[in-house]
Amino acid sequence: MGRLFAEVQPQAQPFGWPRRNLFIQPLTETTLRKGLERYACVRMMLGLDAINLEQGAEGVSVTVRDAAGQETTIKADYVVGADGGRSTIRQLIGVELRGETYADRWLVVDLKDDRLYAPYSAVYCDVKRPSMSIDLPYGHRRFEFRLAADETDEEMQSPENVERLLDKFYPEGTPRPTLLRSRVYLHHTRVADRFKVGRVFLAGDAAHLQPPFFGQGMNSGLRDVTNLGWKLAGVVKGQLKPAVLDSYDVERRDHALTMVNVAKMFGVLYSPRSRLTEALRDIFFRLIQGLPSVRDYILQMKFKPLPRYTEGIVVPRDGMEKDGPVGRMLPQPFVETAEGRRVRLDDAIGNWFAIIGVNRDPQAALSPAVRDRWLAMGGVFVRINRSRAHPDAKQVQEGTIVLDDVAGAFRDWSLRLPDAQCILLRPDRYVAAICTEQALDATADELVRLVA
Repeated sequence: MGRLFAEVQPQAQPFGWPRRNLFIQPLTETTLRKGLERYACVRMMLGLDAINLEQGAEGVSVTVRDAAGQETTIKADYVVGADGGRSTIRQLIGVELRGETYADRWLVVDLKDDRLYAPYSAVYCDVKRPSMSIDLPYGHRRFEFRLAADETDEEMQSPENVERLLDKFYPEGTPRPTLLRSRVYLHHTRVADRFKVGRVFLAGDAAHLQPPFFGQGMNSGLRDVTNLGWKLAGVVKGQLKPAVLDSYDVERRDHALTMVNVAKMFGVLYSPRSRLTEALRDIFFRLIQGLPSVRDYILQMKFKPLPRYTEGIVVPRDGMEKDGPVGRMLPQPFVETAEGRRVRLDDAIGNWFAIIGVNRDPQAALSPAVRDRWLAMGGVFVRINRSRAHPDAKQVQEGTIVLDDVAGAFRDWSLRLPDAQCILLRPDRYVAAICTEQALDATADELVRLVA
């Protein structure tokens, strides 16, 4: 097959889960749809085409047509267009996808009943035929092959040619898997010029398209939903003011563009255009093997640009410096509850706003007015003690959640950021602000005024 010149093995789990997870997208979508059955307020309507959209100060009206040609108008407060790269909603609100589409075509082959023992995702950086092999759960595997200019889509999708391409991956005697599907795709690097127009939002492929080389297409869509979901929920419930929704475009579009550009860069590495670019790439990876810090930066995926919000729902006080925690996702360690259960932080504090006091009860630093407004917004209070602290540390005001820092994560936080005694946390687990105990009342008041 060739020589291994780089192996990515990210080991850190700062947010509570492995940095790389492989899954089967259709199965994931089926599971999510099944999960909707838990909610009586959700009605799923499939097989409809949106043909018109009108919006005003009071809401949005979308006209849809079913397979029989019957038209229905659906009225809503807000609409989210998550309808793929050819998004009808995007077209109806007049938003453009800016960027480029590459002439290269890639054949994607999905297989099941795979018995090949290759438990990894591999990129074969061949000038003539770059390809990828991705090991998936439940005996599934995906291959991707770049096609030559003189190879037609119809020709290369045929079972005979698929078998020929798979020959070099399956040694003689290895049982062949079952072909599920083969499709030819173009790769795009495009981002919508707006993610929000009035009461209509774009998310996922409707908002941004990127090559699959970096494996971040669906991830970027999930980040969109994580950012937008809590804001819409809070506004619809009357807990947050509608202006909060303006932060979606501000917070998400620049990062989506960054991820698209990173995927584009990886495409150049994986799919060189000439022997010269191939040689330069190989020399680069050989050189970094002798530079541990650079090698670790790349192979531990530290280059991956994490979202960071400098505008939007953040309070611009301490922690906004380049390496500060404000606007970044808070790490998720294991903590221990008052009942002795060891759980991840998210499971202990719920899914809404929280003020975390490190070795202190945040309620004690708040005026009654700010405290009441925080509670009216649905926020919670959390005290995280050093592990096995003195029993007095568990004496808090009613309603404060008490947790033990059994993993030592907040001990390290305090040593690194001694003035970050209080952490104001958004529902998506990004840090809205940090401050000292003395500054908590003013900081919490500013955040409440910003959103509530």
